[in-house]
This record gives sequence, C-alpha cells and structure tokens, in this order.
Amino acid sequence: MIQLFLKRVAFASCLFGTALLAATPEVQQGPSSPGATVVAQWKDNKKGVFLMYFDDSIPSDVRTVVPELQKHRMVATFYVNPGGAAWRVYRQDWEKNIPATGVAVYGNHTMTHQGCKDLINAEQEIGPVNDIIEHAFPSNKKRLISYGQPGVPPGKWNITPQQLAGLLEKYHLILRPHSNSAVTGCKDANSILALADKAIATGTEQDILFHGVGGDWIVFDTGEFIKVLDGLSQRRDALWITDHISEYQYDTERKTATVQLTAATDHEIQLNLKSDADKNLFDLPLTLITKVPDSWEKCEVGQGDMKKTVAPTGGRLLYDAAPNGGLISIERISR
Repeated sequence: MIQLFLKRVAFASCLFGTALLAATPEVQQGPSSPGATVVAQWKDNKKGVFLMYFDDSIPSDVRTVVPELQKHRMVATFYVNPGGAAWRVYRQDWEKNIPATGVAVYGNHTMTHQGCKDLINAEQEIGPVNDIIEHAFPSNKKRLISYGQPGVPPGKWNITPQQLAGLLEKYHLILRPHSNSAVTGCKDANSILALADKAIATGTEQDILFHGVGGDWIVFDTGEFIKVLDGLSQRRDALWITDHISEYQYDTERKTATVQLTAATDHEIQLNLKSDADKNLFDLPLTLITKVPDSWEKCEVGQGDMKKTVAPTGGRLLYDAAPNGGLISIERISR
C-alpha cells in the first residue's frame, strides 16, 4: 500500500470545465512513476481561490449583481434575510429566478437581521432560513449552508457564543470567516483585485463582502464592480472563483485525503481516494494529478457511473474524483 500525502501542484482551467495546460516545473517535480498521484491544493489545480459575498438580499443584488455575474460566468454567495421587506418585494426572483441562473449559492443571514432576544428567538431567526434555502435549491441530501452573522446594535444579539455554536451544528451551518469589506476596507476595483493577486501569489483563499452595488446601502460603485469582475475574468486561469461552501468542502476533504495505488500495468492504473470528512456532508470531487506512461496519449477515467476521456499533458493526467467514491480506474485508450 502506498499512501501519497497531499501536495500542491500547478495546472489551470476554466470555471465551467477542466482544461489542461502545459505542466509547470512544480508539477514536473511531482509524481514521477506511473500511478503516483497528488491531490491539488485547489479545484482544477488553480493557484488560489476567491470568494464574493453579498449581504442582506437587497434589490441591487437582483437588478445589478446577478445579471453581471451571469455575463461574467461567476458564482457568489448571497446571505439572505427572507423575513425582510426587500425579500418580499423580489420573492419570485429570490425563490425561483435567481436559483435557476446557476450563479448564486444562498447563505443563512437570519430571517429579519434584527438580532434575537433569547435562544428560542434565535432558533426562530435561524432555522426557517434553512427551510427557505432548501426550497429554492431542492436536494434529497443533507447539505452544509454558509452562515453570516448579522451586524446588529449592542444588546440586540442575546445568546452566548456556545448557544450559537449549538445552533450552527444543529442546522449544518458553517460560520463565514472574517471577510474583507467593500467600501469600508476596499473602496475600489484595484484594492479588491489586489486581494485576488494575493490569493494567487500565496495559494490561499481571499474574499470580499459587498452590500449595495449601485444602490441601497453601504454602496459600492457599479462601474468599479464591473471592473472587479472584468479583472477576475482576466485571472480566471489561476483563480478558482467559487462560493464559500464549495471552498470549505474542498479544503476540508483535501486536508485528510490519501490516495492508495492498487494496480499499475501497461494499460491500466487503479486508485482509491479516501477522506476522513463526513461523506454525507462532504461530497465535492477533489482534483487529482496522476503520472501515466509517456506513451499514453488519451485515457478513460472512470469511477462508479462516471466515465470521462482525458488527455495527459507531459505524462500527467488532471481529473476530478469523489473521495470515498469507490475505485478509480484510468485506462489507456489505444488508437
């Protein structure tokens, strides 16, 4: 049994599909014998990850943000308050039209953004939001949902951190980490794009939190926002632009992932990918890079019902596989 520890490698690909590019020296120093495999630091082996957050489910999200995300083919996390007046005005959009675009993942921002007077009230503020998100994005599986703590005046949030932690665990909520703020911290496109460049340079996750774009409150200029999206588009080859939960799932799975090589012949390689993360909540495919013989020009990668034809680059194959998803088979396709 060979267990291969996680290792950072560098390829690049488009947001909506893997694209193989020339191998970098770092990759060439990676897996060297047929079957040797590493798990990419980030999905599609991007160099860094960038997250965009939008708070309060406000009108400018519907009128400006979602259409621009569609134009730029980018995903973001929207932290919604379904008990607020803004949601009610655009309810059709929030519950049907926006989920259909494929550019939005919803996070829980409490029902009303008014705080809570006690634990019972906190449950009423947090629990129903999950139900509304589940209705907007139906699934037959349990899922993780991002949670953004609403900012409220002193004395309006009256439960302890321990009580909040209990609610987060009960509802499978993942607390959004402290984020960089548009306007108060990053006032223009250049300062936000500097964060994207930092993610690429350091191999880390960086993020930006918006409220109003071109309107509503804590307003960020629309023209500057479009410049942000344009700049992110230019960095797409190196940057995974995604939602909070996808980044969290990938990072959590990767940190405990191991790859077991079970067979390596002149026509087939077999692997098992394991992760200690709860498979009921962590089921995002990981990106693997496997060394294949230099003579292999095309391969069929299979796992369960999934089969995909992939061409190696420099003797290395880049593909996605599900942790704990069963045997991975890589077969040489002969001419």
